[in-house]
Amino acid sequence: MRSFQSIFLPILLCFPIIYFTFQSKEVCGIETLSIRENVATEDATDIDSIPLYSITKLTFDGNKHFSQRKLRDLFGWEKKKVYSRDEIRDGFNRIVSSYRHDGYVFAQVLPVPTPHSVDNSRLAIDTRIREGKRLRYGDFSLSGNKLLSNSEILREMHLHNGKFFTKTSLEQGIERIQFLYSEHGYPKVEIEPTITHLSPADGRIYFTLKINEGALVKLSEIKVSGLHKTKPYVVLREIPLQVNETYNQGKIDQSYHRLRNLGYFYQIHPNMLEEGPTDDSIIFNAKVTEARTGRLIGILGYAPPVEGSDNVPQLTGVFEVSETNLFGTGRNVNFYWKSGLLRSLSVGYTEPWIFDRPISLGFSYSQLKQRSQFNDAESEEKSGSISGNTRFGDFYQSEVIFGYKQIRYDTLIPQSTVPIIQSPINDSDNTVSDTTSLQMHSGSKYSISVRFTRDSRDYYLNPTEGRRDSIAVEVSRSDFRLRKLWLDIQQYFQTWENQIIAIEIHGASAWGINIPPTELFYLGGVNTLRGYDEDWFSGPRRAHATFEYRFLMGRNSQIFAFSDMGSVTSVDKPSTFDKLRVGYGIGARLESKGGIIQLDYGLAAGDSALRGKIHVKLGASF
Repeated sequence: MRSFQSIFLPILLCFPIIYFTFQSKEVCGIETLSIRENVATEDATDIDSIPLYSITKLTFDGNKHFSQRKLRDLFGWEKKKVYSRDEIRDGFNRIVSSYRHDGYVFAQVLPVPTPHSVDNSRLAIDTRIREGKRLRYGDFSLSGNKLLSNSEILREMHLHNGKFFTKTSLEQGIERIQFLYSEHGYPKVEIEPTITHLSPADGRIYFTLKINEGALVKLSEIKVSGLHKTKPYVVLREIPLQVNETYNQGKIDQSYHRLRNLGYFYQIHPNMLEEGPTDDSIIFNAKVTEARTGRLIGILGYAPPVEGSDNVPQLTGVFEVSETNLFGTGRNVNFYWKSGLLRSLSVGYTEPWIFDRPISLGFSYSQLKQRSQFNDAESEEKSGSISGNTRFGDFYQSEVIFGYKQIRYDTLIPQSTVPIIQSPINDSDNTVSDTTSLQMHSGSKYSISVRFTRDSRDYYLNPTEGRRDSIAVEVSRSDFRLRKLWLDIQQYFQTWENQIIAIEIHGASAWGINIPPTELFYLGGVNTLRGYDEDWFSGPRRAHATFEYRFLMGRNSQIFAFSDMGSVTSVDKPSTFDKLRVGYGIGARLESKGGIIQLDYGLAAGDSALRGKIHVKLGASF
């Protein structure tokens, strides 16, 4: 294999002179660049006489690709720290390696130290950077490929002639070729890249890819291990694979994604493949550790009294019991109760895989009562629904819901001003103040709702990447003719290791005449706007968003800082939003053997630190 041109980087540190020589080295079939250190000195005793150095100043000149700050971070420079000779060498090695990684293989790093003490232990290092020409890809030549043409492979690599070379882009290009072969049934393909030519004149690097396609592989067996409660057929029906089917990496990845997001398993071994009885066969074995799928959840909310008022502290509560894998069959039952200004009660049941298809059928019944925080008006409803849900594609699902509601609500009716006879005892006023009375309304509505969802999150309970989008519409008739729309977007980004940014945007709108209070959208509390009272604001239109910066502490554990914002419109002016309200705070989700403990402390904008709202969610698994 051809060697790269040698490049010498002299680094002078007090007495010794250190030369770094680039030479070629083959690692895993990919020719890379390594560093060989040669130390030339007149007196070894003088070298060891100063074991540690203090670098008072570290500057760089000639750098364009990396900033001064980035180069200091790569070196690991701290003004008050002392460094050994090895640490100084390693710091400059990291800079050279970073340039090399980004395609600057001709880069030179030339440090010039200046002593600032009698014993030469305090140094100021001025470093000259000669970045040189950044390498670009030349043409790729291929050999050994029979199944796929040269054009198919090169198109899949996305590394066209003239694109900047980096080690990462080459590795990713090779991975894309391997994935393409695995989708065609060749998971044992071997790809060996070899540098055939390096041209310093035009800064091009040329590769040959030697491809060993291997044998066409089929699945000889599909099995699941580690089950105790869940029935095997419940798991197997989620796996889109068949015995004797040609190997397909896309379906393997889809199987892992589905099993992980079922919620039935605490852990799924990422390596699901085993060697088959022959070289052209492979075994799919989903090794799982079952989780407790029963949930008993209690949420307690505390809001301190409004300052300067006679109000007492307010407590709100939520109690929920659910089982998502009833008797190990995948059936779902749930019970939900909530107290506060908005009181609700609901029960539901879902039967999965109707007609041996990924279609679920659900039934629910609920009651809701609402009391106005400003007067004695009350609203209540009783409802029932039948829903059908189906999956299609890798990430998509749709749902249709047929519902019926009986609704009763009060409205305020102003009374006419009543004149009274003037009295000699009290002649200051001749009318009584306007008063109001409550008038009850009741009716029913039939509705149909349709929802479409795309969910590419890697793990629904504690996602690190992916996105969930959902849009739903509802049309209702009978006594209440309404149209409603929901839009939800959730996006997750990983910044550094175990650090996640979560962004959620939600919108909802209702159109109609005399919209009942129970059909309005509510804002405030742990699920929408932390730092404010639960369901304190309501209107026919609602918009709210959440930003969280999460530090992952475990599979289902995290601590985070958050900021929520939202607004609603009034019934009188449904097209005009009220002022934007902002809440912020900190929170934690901590997994224990018994379940998940959730704690949020939220402050409304302008509140003092002691005026926050506390939400505690205690969960137990069974």
